[in-house]
Amino acid sequence: MRFFPPVSQLLIVLLYSSFLTAQTSFSIAWNMQQPAPSNISSALIVASDIAQGVNYGTTIFLSSHSSSLNAYAGASGENNAALACRTGPLIKTAVGSSYFSFTISAASGYKFLLQSLAVGMRSTLTGPQSWSIFSSVDSFNSPIFSGAILNNSGWILQEHALHTAYQYAVEYRIYGFDGVGASAINVANWRIDDLQISGMVTPVALPVQWLYTKLEAVNKKVLVEWATAREENNSRYSIERSNNGVSFLKIGEIDACSNSIVTERKVYHFQDTAPLQGRSYYRIVQEDIDGALNFSVIKSIDRIDAVSFSIIHYRVDLASRYLHVFCKGNGQAFFQLYNVAGQLLTQQSEVLAQGQLRPIAISLPMSLKNGSLLVMVVHYENRRAFFRFIIDN
Repeated sequence: MRFFPPVSQLLIVLLYSSFLTAQTSFSIAWNMQQPAPSNISSALIVASDIAQGVNYGTTIFLSSHSSSLNAYAGASGENNAALACRTGPLIKTAVGSSYFSFTISAASGYKFLLQSLAVGMRSTLTGPQSWSIFSSVDSFNSPIFSGAILNNSGWILQEHALHTAYQYAVEYRIYGFDGVGASAINVANWRIDDLQISGMVTPVALPVQWLYTKLEAVNKKVLVEWATAREENNSRYSIERSNNGVSFLKIGEIDACSNSIVTERKVYHFQDTAPLQGRSYYRIVQEDIDGALNFSVIKSIDRIDAVSFSIIHYRVDLASRYLHVFCKGNGQAFFQLYNVAGQLLTQQSEVLAQGQLRPIAISLPMSLKNGSLLVMVVHYENRRAFFRFIIDN
């Protein structure tokens, strides 16, 4: 006589088996023989080339210099990736700490999480003594992991567990910092090899079906409105704002109407009571109950009050030695240009007409070079506005 388990037990077994087969492990490896990954174990994952970020001068990115061969178990030797790093603490600017970067994306209808990372590292006397991993999930604000590096010119394999939430597409940056002494420009003092990451990928139904996102300027405020046609496993929405459309900061949060399945149209509202002058960019970040994030389209709005001053955009022309600033305002404005050391470089006064876009040409000293950071102070109507520029052409 055969024994058949109760239907409830069969359902549990089937559901559990389905869950196990739905999740798939993956690994990605870069052996630095070329920028592209040397191996991706899953067709559900796409990974970018590895790249340099904020190099102190010019170095050969991939070369066989200071090979990792036989330095640790599994070392590939031959080429490795190099950076010239400035000394000092972690500074995430265009003239700050160096980093290696790569992007991981899940195939359509899937999401992924990272669980571990291994990488060979070599740091010289002036090279980094600390390293951290950041991601675009929070605009590279909080580290996913931080560790130490010995700056003794020896290779060592770093192997660490990571704790991340499921995502769809993320850029990761491995920063090196806390070097001491005086690093030399154009001289590599930090190298990595055999970067390997692993994690899980799983299918997912899109948690939100977006209908629209719109912005409206009303009484010196910006009203943000968005609507969805369907929601599932939705936890909350974060409202983020940017002055350049790239780096966003969270300015508010609204709970979802329900964390179950919602199939009717839902409309949400948020009021930015202290918006930026000039052009601002907004996006909505939806968060699942398991922590995965889903982003709306990015919308922009120009906010120009009668008594305000704003810079719409700027352009640096090193050939003619001018900083061209396109701005709006009303009345007289006094422009002062400083370098990062606080030295006044130039100043001039201009009269702006209300509602008109006015180009201002500010002369640049011959000593300024590509990569220089400038601070411009604009005095208008007994107020001051501060703007930072990087010469990058």
